[in-house]
Amino acid sequence: MRAAPNMVLLLLATSFAAGNWPQETSAQDGALPFEYDYAAEAERAETLDVDNPDPDALRTIFARRRARVLDAIPAGAMLTFSVERAQERRLEFQVPHSDNHDFTYLTGLDGLDALDSALLLLPSPGTQVSEHEVPDAPRAVLYTSGNSDGIAARTGIDDVRPFATLEQDLSVAMTDYRDWRVTQVRRWPLAAALSKRWGPNRKVLYLNYPRFFRLGMPEPARLETFARMQRFSPELRVRDSADILDNVRMLHDSWSLANLRRAIDITSEGVIEALRLADVGMSETQVMEAMDFVYRYRGATLGFPTSVRRESFGDRDERPDVPEGWIEFVARSGGAVFRPGDMLHTDTGAAFNHYSADIQRNIPIDGVFTDEQRHLYTVALDVQKAVIEAVRPGVTWWELHEIAVRMLRDAGGYDEHYTYGIGHFIGMEVHDEGDYSRPLMPGMMLSIEQGVAPPNGPRVAFEDDVLVTDTGYEWLSRVIPIEIDEIEELARQPSALRPFADKVPFDGLLEEQR
Repeated sequence: MRAAPNMVLLLLATSFAAGNWPQETSAQDGALPFEYDYAAEAERAETLDVDNPDPDALRTIFARRRARVLDAIPAGAMLTFSVERAQERRLEFQVPHSDNHDFTYLTGLDGLDALDSALLLLPSPGTQVSEHEVPDAPRAVLYTSGNSDGIAARTGIDDVRPFATLEQDLSVAMTDYRDWRVTQVRRWPLAAALSKRWGPNRKVLYLNYPRFFRLGMPEPARLETFARMQRFSPELRVRDSADILDNVRMLHDSWSLANLRRAIDITSEGVIEALRLADVGMSETQVMEAMDFVYRYRGATLGFPTSVRRESFGDRDERPDVPEGWIEFVARSGGAVFRPGDMLHTDTGAAFNHYSADIQRNIPIDGVFTDEQRHLYTVALDVQKAVIEAVRPGVTWWELHEIAVRMLRDAGGYDEHYTYGIGHFIGMEVHDEGDYSRPLMPGMMLSIEQGVAPPNGPRVAFEDDVLVTDTGYEWLSRVIPIEIDEIEELARQPSALRPFADKVPFDGLLEEQR
């Protein structure tokens, strides 16, 4: 269901429902309050064309994001580097640009425009004692290796500087502000403002540490830069910017909401088309490629590698284990060929403008459920619908999880084969940033997942994308068939890709031409 958005202004880091959100925060405690109005963001999202966005609208959206983060910084400043992939093995690393999402979230820049770049967010440094002193106003400064004028025009950031000047600005700013002469303040106003913000005691700088790291791998060069800063200025305290950015990113703004809807719509189209096409004699990989083709044709990418699996009673294919961090390197769909009586399970998600859907569906390869398949499917589906119906502001992740465990147990002890949690946040990552210890709030986007996987039977699992609204929830992926009669009807429908799939193989075409 879709609830009409009429949520009043929300303030992060204040008391909310049954949550335990601190009234006062410090550099160690996380984000300060910032403004977020779900109703306004949802209304704006309906006006956005994510395929051909208005440049002025985009500049406004990203300016609001930076303003929220500036408001949330409790001490010091934040420096967010663009990130190249430096470590191959990382927990939850889904796509090559995962670790750069914080920079993209704040600037809108990616690809070549983001190489060797950094964004400095500097809250107001304090009271201005003269009109010639540093202004008492927040600043956003972008350091770029690209064309400064072009990047400024694209982002709407007024202060864009060559990346090579960042080291000078940081070095100059480390001098205590009490030692700055008037001449120096006028010569280096940005560095002076940062120095004044830092003050004479503890100097706090929020830095985007690697989000998904392995201690045994080479560390990013930027960490050594700040180790050097601490050696020169021992009072410097480097904090993880995720403490702030997670709080901002998990409440989706208009651009996030619009792109997540589009990613889910494209995923829906791909899943429906591939399930129509799936048939006895096809391989897992063939069905997967049909699904992924639809995503790419619609201008999307993959939020993570698509999985299509053959599931059957008492005849499970051996699968290689995928170690954490290696999802890109181990195929999730293989050469197994679907046989009569099999079930097909897929776990997939298209990504649009860096925002990823996450969907799981199942279909009997013969098009009609057997009694055994119908039983497992019904157990799993009843749980999925019950959990989704429980989504609302104030509910916790653990409360949702306990609904699933209880229902699976009561249905016949299936909780013993429920090996993962009830879901996760989605956004720029398919497993996106967020705080799972806090109650749900309007504007959060969730993936609800659970399933039944008896040792001698097929794994039947569902995953759906759900938006928390001010009065409940919106089941965004409900457009994908899920009820038993809907699935059997889907299997009877012809696929637009069937003529291509039924063509003579390429070598046969060559033979005909000869």
